Amino acid sequence: MNSEDNDIFFKPQRVTALEERLAKALPAHPKTISSIKFVIVFLLYVSLPNRPYGGTGRHWLVFALFLLFALLDYLSGVVARAKGEEKSFGRALDRVSDFPLTLALCYYNIGTLPAILLVLKILIDFLLLVLYLMRRGSPKNRFRTGINYATFLAMLFVYKGIGARIFVPETVSYQLIANIVYLSVAALYNLNVIQKRFIADCLSGANLLCGVFSMVFAARGRLEISLMFLMLGAAFDGFDGAAARRWGGTRWGVYSDDIADAINYGLAPGFALWKTMPGLEGWVLGPFFVLFTWSRLLFFTLNKTSSDPNYFRGVPSTIGGLVTLCSLVLFMNYPAILGLMVGVACVQMVSFDTNYRHLGRALSDHREAFFGMPFLLIILIGGERLYGVWAPVTMILAACLGYGFRPTVIHIATLMRKNIPA
Repeated sequence: MNSEDNDIFFKPQRVTALEERLAKALPAHPKTISSIKFVIVFLLYVSLPNRPYGGTGRHWLVFALFLLFALLDYLSGVVARAKGEEKSFGRALDRVSDFPLTLALCYYNIGTLPAILLVLKILIDFLLLVLYLMRRGSPKNRFRTGINYATFLAMLFVYKGIGARIFVPETVSYQLIANIVYLSVAALYNLNVIQKRFIADCLSGANLLCGVFSMVFAARGRLEISLMFLMLGAAFDGFDGAAARRWGGTRWGVYSDDIADAINYGLAPGFALWKTMPGLEGWVLGPFFVLFTWSRLLFFTLNKTSSDPNYFRGVPSTIGGLVTLCSLVLFMNYPAILGLMVGVACVQMVSFDTNYRHLGRALSDHREAFFGMPFLLIILIGGERLYGVWAPVTMILAACLGYGFRPTVIHIATLMRKNIPA
């Protein structure tokens, strides 16, 4: 079986060609690169402070070593594929060299994160490593690698005390749970316990779980964290669609996806509105938003077979939920503005005569955009560090509103070109 079959996303041809040129320019052997990774992990281990939230003067060194490890991990795969050694001892060494990073980060987060989660993370990573060495796993899986590195980065953030408003032990614990659940699904597949067609349902379950976590933090008044889980759920929502198109799904797949969307993008933002806004405003805006979102989801489900799969009729509920929760973070003390933004989100969701490009399929047509996601994450985190949480939330809201008003602006511009003489 081609190892690409075990990944959700195809790699763009331009990226493949670039990697081939990069591999030719690198004289190093994959075994050499993997051996250097052991050294980097050791340096990272000794560079971390002995207690959480300590050693603030060495932030740059710790994160530089982590990024260097990630770069070497990527380059070892590039060189191995170019030399046709993906199933050789060199690739096995590369996978073995990843495990010490898991051990180091879990060891240093003892006392910061729940011990049971750290033990489970170590055990599931070790199980996947053993299965790979037994040739019961893919040598490359970009989705799994991305989830792992996102989790490792969050563990570094919480240990170093960076991004204290978002990367707190509780949020990173939930991210660790999501990581363990996904890797457990991968292990069950490699053990032939489940088939590929169940993976989409598992990802829908992760989407639903993010909606539950979003409501938990909204109830505690941590709206920025509630928004983070809503966005994480949106990512899982995109992944379950990609997995269903790639590997198929079960007859319950459509229903599980709809239920997850109803919880994550309808009930979670509506609950946040009801819980946060005082008095009558909360009782009106919360149920009002839930009603419109569920109506939009019902329409989408009933018209799914007859609609163009490349377009949505009306703004997708994902965008409506993000606009609402972003507006709640920014305009909590301005009920009139908040009500206006919720109204805009609701009206756009039920604008069934307006077609909106399916973002997931658009990204599939331009897969190079996925490689820009880390830079977008850096911009959002950097904005939060420099200007506070309102900066990344404003960027997210602006992007969602731009997507929502784009068809209207294009239509007006087209009419103006037709009616204004040259």
